[in-house]
Amino acid sequence: MTKRFLFCYLFCFASTLFSEEVVTTKKEEPDGYYGLKLGAIVTPTFSYRIRDKASGTTDLSPSDRSGFSLPWTLFFVSKEWQETGVKVEFWGEILRGDAISQNTSTDGGNRSNPYLFAIRRANVSKTWNLSSTKHTLQFGMFELPHMFSVWSGYYDWRYIDRSPLESLGFAKDPVDLGLNYVGSWKSLSLQLATVNGEGYRSVQNVSGTGFDGIVKLSWEEKWTDSFKTGLHLLGRRANAFGNAGDECREGKTNCLPSDSDPNTRKKGSLSLSMENVWALEANVIYREYVNFGIGGLAKKQLGGEIRDLNQPFAFAEKIPERIGRGGYLWLGLGNKTLRLVFRGEVGTGGPTPGVRATETTEQEPWVRFKDPRFTDIYSDKSYYVQRQVFGEWFAIGDTRLAIGYSETLSYDRRGEPNKWYVDSIGEVRNRVQYEAEIQSPTQNPISVYGRLDRNLIFKATTVF
Repeated sequence: MTKRFLFCYLFCFASTLFSEEVVTTKKEEPDGYYGLKLGAIVTPTFSYRIRDKASGTTDLSPSDRSGFSLPWTLFFVSKEWQETGVKVEFWGEILRGDAISQNTSTDGGNRSNPYLFAIRRANVSKTWNLSSTKHTLQFGMFELPHMFSVWSGYYDWRYIDRSPLESLGFAKDPVDLGLNYVGSWKSLSLQLATVNGEGYRSVQNVSGTGFDGIVKLSWEEKWTDSFKTGLHLLGRRANAFGNAGDECREGKTNCLPSDSDPNTRKKGSLSLSMENVWALEANVIYREYVNFGIGGLAKKQLGGEIRDLNQPFAFAEKIPERIGRGGYLWLGLGNKTLRLVFRGEVGTGGPTPGVRATETTEQEPWVRFKDPRFTDIYSDKSYYVQRQVFGEWFAIGDTRLAIGYSETLSYDRRGEPNKWYVDSIGEVRNRVQYEAEIQSPTQNPISVYGRLDRNLIFKATTVF
């Protein structure tokens, strides 16, 4: 009898043992009423590098460019207090170990390449309205202004490949730590950012102790509910201010690499660590049928002098200014179910995508009597051309599948197509070794093969 009474007592009052319900929504209000949002982007990827006998090499080095991988896989959480205009963001990202470490098998180290979880965004922002203008101040780790095309819906294929300005190298990384301001009035907006400059994957003060200054001016007009246009001007100054006066010393920063000579103590001008980048982009979106973008980028690496402090009376080595440029376009055509996308990109540098400052304003010297092959001294004519085409299927909700083809054709500093140089036992060589065979033949003769980097890609992405 006692046991039955005790059981009934516990059953009747058991409700006091359960915790209260965690309320994340409110009746008759949408999810996220309290400003807390959770989500993720998952992008499983398969990439197949097309190889054939004509290439002469299999290129067995480890990389993310072939096989199965997980690029553009993110987790995010944010909390917004609408009554005060304060918002906190945290984004995590899946990365390969070789993306942030130089002690892996991809660069001569002995570590494997596991996937790592790294921070992509972590910031606090404050938004307020003044009359007809809106202002936002952001502090922490945030997306840089050149990523606007991704988050504004213009370039909708970041899971396929990096956005064009990201690929051309407007900045070292898409994310950095610093202070960001955005002001908008009607169709105009202004964004100003001050960041470390090395990017979120690198150690601070690698390229210099100064800070980068970035600006973006945009005009965006929504003519109808289905037609939108945009025009954007961007600029970046690397190491714009805050530099140490003598930081450009040999081996201290990337400004002046070490020559491994213990008898020299070289020091360069501070301007050698500075770089100016300008970009212009225009966009047109008409419903889901047309998504078009075109733009260009110009980059200037400032010049200066390099002196040997051990030889104070010797002439300084003059380093001229160098400029680089690139352009791109994309066109997406389709409907709510299927879409076909074309993308093209060209830039100075190569063979991998990314604009490098290669050209100088100096005159080409007359070297007819010095070298019968007319070897150039100042000019670097290297550039690359990348083409992509892929089809996209909108499966269910925010789940998309894409299959496509990408190729990159590059040219060397003489303006000639880059080639593979392979000896008779299959070892990869270079052009210098190949040309040296003319005077001193080697045991394993070197053959020349055409180089065209081609890839087939299959990707899926889901946002939830």
